[in-house]
Amino acid sequence: MAVLDIIDAHAHAFPDPIANHAIRSLCDQGLWLEMRNHHDGTVGGLLASMDSAGIRRAVLCSVATKPTQVEKITDWSVAVASERIIPFASIHPAYEQPEREIERVVGLGLRGLKFHPQYMNCAVDDPRAVRIARAAAKAGLAFVIHAGYHPAYPKLDEASPLRVRRLHDAVPDLRLLACHMGGLDDWQSVNDYIIGSDMYVETSFALAMFPPDVLAAMLARHDPRRLLFGTDTPWQNQTQELERFRGLPLTPEALELALSTNALRFIGEAAASVPSRA
Repeated sequence: MAVLDIIDAHAHAFPDPIANHAIRSLCDQGLWLEMRNHHDGTVGGLLASMDSAGIRRAVLCSVATKPTQVEKITDWSVAVASERIIPFASIHPAYEQPEREIERVVGLGLRGLKFHPQYMNCAVDDPRAVRIARAAAKAGLAFVIHAGYHPAYPKLDEASPLRVRRLHDAVPDLRLLACHMGGLDDWQSVNDYIIGSDMYVETSFALAMFPPDVLAAMLARHDPRRLLFGTDTPWQNQTQELERFRGLPLTPEALELALSTNALRFIGEAAASVPSRA
């Protein structure tokens, strides 16, 4: 039996010169989640964490918090890409020519984009976000979205499950991953607008924060071919999250899909289409 190549669909790291500052700054924003880092924020630290957990590959999500960071993130992503690290670029909604940069992203071999509504001060269903999503879909890129609340912006709903659903409906051919099981700390709206749809979801923070019975009910309703394992490392411990994930009420077949096959399809390394659910 072949060894399963486990893929973490939601990971973070930063360029070495700024990693320490970025980690400290983001931990200070943790507020009610009491965020702390579980690796040093570098790509080397991420790889060491992956080795410890038994994770083969990770999708590295960067966020452009201002337009001037967009091209730098693309360039850095190309520089750190490897067989194990799958970097996603990021297009800020105020960047003047998103289609041109997306064309460059594709030409450089990157596979997707990360969009963070709170950090970008742009609702996920804002016309600027929809423009970027449409260009990404046309280019064949995957699209990762922070979904739900964020501890640094607890009163804002730029990433609410309803808004995520509106984006999905506006760009239905987009391979869209709604992080945190579709909406951090907004479980009822997740049930209403995300679960049961054909959006991908990943599990970071949800495994610790969902009531177990609520999570089990959601997993029963959502297509197992649209579930991905994700940790949001360094903000969560990859070893601990993988152990929690393996304890979910999933069949062995669904578990294997979520740990590897689904992520390959999402990033475009396997057939993008999913046959009808039986």
